[in-house]
Amino acid sequence: MIAYVYAIVAAAAASLVALYFNDPAVDLKLLTGAGWLTSVAFLGTVLSYRVQGSTFGAVSFIPFITAFVLYPSWASVAVVGTGALLAEMMKPKMAIKRAFNVAQIVLAGSVACAAYVWLGGESLKLKSDFQAIPHVGAVVTFIVLNTLAVAAVIGIAEGKSIVRTWLDGNAAGLVYDVVAIPTVYFFARAYVDWGAWGIFALCILVVGLRFTYQSKHQLETTNRELLELFVHTVEFRDPYTSGHSQRVSRFSRIIAQLIDLSPKEIDRISTAALLHDVGKIHEIFAPILMKPGRLTPEERAIMELHPIKSAELVAKISELQDIVPAVRHHHENWDGTGYPDQLKGKEIPLGSRIIMFADTIDAMTTDRPYRKALGEAEVRAELLKWKGKQFDPEICERLLASPDFRRLFDSSDSGKVHSLTQILEAVRKRVKTPAVA
Repeated sequence: MIAYVYAIVAAAAASLVALYFNDPAVDLKLLTGAGWLTSVAFLGTVLSYRVQGSTFGAVSFIPFITAFVLYPSWASVAVVGTGALLAEMMKPKMAIKRAFNVAQIVLAGSVACAAYVWLGGESLKLKSDFQAIPHVGAVVTFIVLNTLAVAAVIGIAEGKSIVRTWLDGNAAGLVYDVVAIPTVYFFARAYVDWGAWGIFALCILVVGLRFTYQSKHQLETTNRELLELFVHTVEFRDPYTSGHSQRVSRFSRIIAQLIDLSPKEIDRISTAALLHDVGKIHEIFAPILMKPGRLTPEERAIMELHPIKSAELVAKISELQDIVPAVRHHHENWDGTGYPDQLKGKEIPLGSRIIMFADTIDAMTTDRPYRKALGEAEVRAELLKWKGKQFDPEICERLLASPDFRRLFDSSDSGKVHSLTQILEAVRKRVKTPAVA
């Protein structure tokens, strides 16, 4: 991992040197625009917002790309790299994280400039018309290299396909990447046509985007925390299920990853799993949940109503309508013997089939009054035993065949995609080197 970061730094330096030797001349008039846009990007980085832990979000890559389109030269890349380094120094970070962040921008910028020139592009200060082929080529090159560098770190650290990691991590942002193509041109024309006033307008836009993104993230975080608080409240009634929903959500996320679902589907199923038992907050379940002994047939019949109650509660939240079926049917068996609607086979929503695995695995791997938690080999045997009866046989086969099946038994594996910061922090704990001291 450390070697990979060093390789990115070396590649960035080599690409910048190659760009210099290709055309060492510098036009200071053209370079002024790159300097101004670097200042805008610097502002965007300084105004970065906390996403999670030590991970921050920023809105600075558009001004960087615009600088390269305004003046596709090694000098622009050097100015942008310097600005990026100064911005990195403004916040407490590991030295290796700073080096990687700056290097990936320099590398992507150098290659983007080379692509722009190679495709026949000229500085917009000299030719302000939209130069479609070189412009699109440069923007796409920068975005792909920039995101691929991060995906490679995550893929290497987690033992996953780098291409798959890149596709999963950027599929949701494809629309924004496409929008970046005309946006870069508008940014460049704003400077070409209006000069300092154009830069001022860009600063206002960057600040507005920063607070918009931050508000959106804070709202999503608050909503998730409220859902988790609600789930905790439900589980307080039953001492044997404390943390159950969180674990089922984690298991569901991992299982969905192992069968190659998209990030969006994984998030939906994880949320459905978190809320699959919220209906147990209904007063009819309270005396049964607190009962220490075995349930009577009548009590069991009442408990089998909880998926319906859970679905009814989830349905009251407009943004969660698409997960209601997954919640309602999480106790349906593959052979049609489950409840509440006796669905069979692929009539059962995919999310429900995954939650069935996760719910059962949690039951098997949790200590109970009448037995100790089962180990990996015992869980494998139980899944095979009930394949095609309780469980979807195809998912069961893929799950058991996956070399990452063991992730289900690693309590430190949250099932979430780790950020670059989290990965490098983990590496720092394992490998003590001067670069990460």
